[in-house]
Amino acid sequence: MNEQTEAEFRRSVRQFRDVISGLPETPRADVATMCGGPEVLEALFEERGVGIGRFAALMGLPATTVRHLLREELLHPVRVNGKFRFLLHNVVELRGVQQWQGLGLTLEDTRAFLDAQGLMGLVAQGGMLFSLHRQVPDPTSLPALKADVLTRLGGAIRSLEERHAALGAQLERARALERLVQENAFGQSEAQAAPA
Repeated sequence: MNEQTEAEFRRSVRQFRDVISGLPETPRADVATMCGGPEVLEALFEERGVGIGRFAALMGLPATTVRHLLREELLHPVRVNGKFRFLLHNVVELRGVQQWQGLGLTLEDTRAFLDAQGLMGLVAQGGMLFSLHRQVPDPTSLPALKADVLTRLGGAIRSLEERHAALGAQLERARALERLVQENAFGQSEAQAAPA
């Protein structure tokens, strides 16, 4: 967990605000959209920081969900005086979790995708790819870390493939039902069933 003093955190927020404010309009708007709107992005610029309750409210989630993701180590906020403070990278982390879980993946499969992205220092969010500051792993541990991530990523991909096959079968059943409804006259004579 990243621990900072109040002064360090305020300096980080100011730097973050300067970087985002210096972006051209379109990328800045993309970041605001990913956050949930310009008002959410502005809240992340507050130097006192955004705590768990406020972060949850800004993200439209119960605080219990945010606490659960913290326990699962899927969110990595800064700690200031023992309290969590959330920044843009936490929005990106949360959106990544929501993206993978929205596909029906388990937390473990979600973690595999997020760990693989983290290993590369990248986070895919919708059509955008973000590079996040990351701690570079110890070079001697990199082969084992890579092997572990690849094994878990393979399992998560198999889960996605199974989900894809199940959704494909469900889609075919839905199309068959649609055809039945379109073709059925529901007891009407041919003349009554024909559209005018």
